[in-house]
Amino acid sequence: MAATIPAIDADGHVMEHQDEVRPYLDDRWKGRDTPLWPGGQPWDPDLRGELAMPCGYSRKLKAKEQVEVWNRICDDYEIEKAVLFPTGSGSAAKNQETDFATGVARAVNRHFAADYMTDRLFPVGVLPLRDPEAAAREVEYATQELGLKGFEVLPDGLPFGLGDPFFDPVYEAAERSGATIGIHGTRTWAEDWGADKLRTFAEVHCYAFPAGVICNFTSVLAQGVTERFPNLKMGFLEIGASWLPYYLDRMDEHYEKRAEEEMPLLKKKPSDTFRDSSLKVSIEGKESLLRETIDFVGVEHLIYATDVPHWDGEFPENLEEMRAAENLTDAEKTAVLHDNAQELFSL
Repeated sequence: MAATIPAIDADGHVMEHQDEVRPYLDDRWKGRDTPLWPGGQPWDPDLRGELAMPCGYSRKLKAKEQVEVWNRICDDYEIEKAVLFPTGSGSAAKNQETDFATGVARAVNRHFAADYMTDRLFPVGVLPLRDPEAAAREVEYATQELGLKGFEVLPDGLPFGLGDPFFDPVYEAAERSGATIGIHGTRTWAEDWGADKLRTFAEVHCYAFPAGVICNFTSVLAQGVTERFPNLKMGFLEIGASWLPYYLDRMDEHYEKRAEEEMPLLKKKPSDTFRDSSLKVSIEGKESLLRETIDFVGVEHLIYATDVPHWDGEFPENLEEMRAAENLTDAEKTAVLHDNAQELFSL
């Protein structure tokens, strides 16, 4: 029966609190009372409380209470494991003081490993990406000493696109350690993508998430990251997947005209480079073109995400609909709901 198809959540979330991170700071930073990472505009994502979080989640829950909620979610909806991304601390990379960013990232990663990680909950860490050498050292420390499986990378607040050789030390360390790099949508510094021209949160949120991820998808693919680091595990998360056919077609057009000069590392057009890679992209609920996307790129590139507890998530309906979908085979459902995430995060 479709309902028995196992699931791994490739992109759930924790809502970390700075007061729970501070005890994990090294002594050098413990006397500092500034915020640990910068924020953004004071939007009202919960719409004055009208948009309730699912599954009894709340912004006020401490780490232990969030673990209890996640265990209940896994039990109630037959989710085998959940990979949990940060909600705010990924912005530690935006700290202009690179030493401070490095100290905060280490404290966040210690907190996640100590207070959220269990045999079925797998929090991913954060990295001080403005200093690639320090970020590479953190990849090694957090995977080897803390047991983290991967790291969230936000696309904004960085000096270059994520395909730039500036970030090669990070990718070398991640490939060597087997860690996953999860490039995750955000709207925090939406002005990076021109979203400061928009008036409402709905506009900014709708536009900024895909703008940032697609910008860096372009950089990663065109700069040959998959060719230079063929064993690197990398995913693009929280903007859905049905943009892939349109955008890969668009990249192919530019490859045909300009590849020799501007995409010299690619041995074939971007759409085929993507198909032959191990890159993964998370699906959203209610993607009306999911069937066509699978036919275009291959089912092995798609992973399932609950997005709990964010206001715009469609869990549990998105999981129920995937398990019941009549236009997908059970093998395809198993790949998207379980096997692809297991591979991506080495679970």
